[in-house]
Amino acid sequence: MWVSQLAWDRLTEHKNIRDIVNDKGLAKLGDSLVNLCYSLAKSMVLGDVTGEKVQDRVLARSIRAVPLYTQIGHKTDIGRAADAYEAIFAWLWLKRRVSIEAAVDIIVKALPIGPETGRKEEGQVASHAFQVLLEQTASQLPSDPLHIDMSPQNGSHPVSNP
Repeated sequence: MWVSQLAWDRLTEHKNIRDIVNDKGLAKLGDSLVNLCYSLAKSMVLGDVTGEKVQDRVLARSIRAVPLYTQIGHKTDIGRAADAYEAIFAWLWLKRRVSIEAAVDIIVKALPIGPETGRKEEGQVASHAFQVLLEQTASQLPSDPLHIDMSPQNGSHPVSNP
């Protein structure tokens, strides 16, 4: 393994969901991961390689549409809501509870766009796709916002492609 397990585990020593969503480092990592997943998904849907940056309002709309949002303090601005989404995704990925491949697959299935899709419509569709992704992976987070199961997942990704 290219990184010691101890060093990797230190990146995810959060005690609860609030710790996760308030971790600016996780949000930064999650920003890159979310952009990668969306770029791959959009490339697959359109059949051409593309690189995309997911706008904060897309992720904010996504996280605000799921019940999990009430656990993280539902009075947040767009930037903080997007950071919360990105931090959650980074944590799930670091804990090996979702893979990039599985995330891309989920987004692709919920991304009915084409070359003629307008920017506004694409934003709405992308928001729904990220909502679906969060809904399908939220079960990997603790149901109690003050407790996180710290047990390892033995390198497996519970949310993965069949």
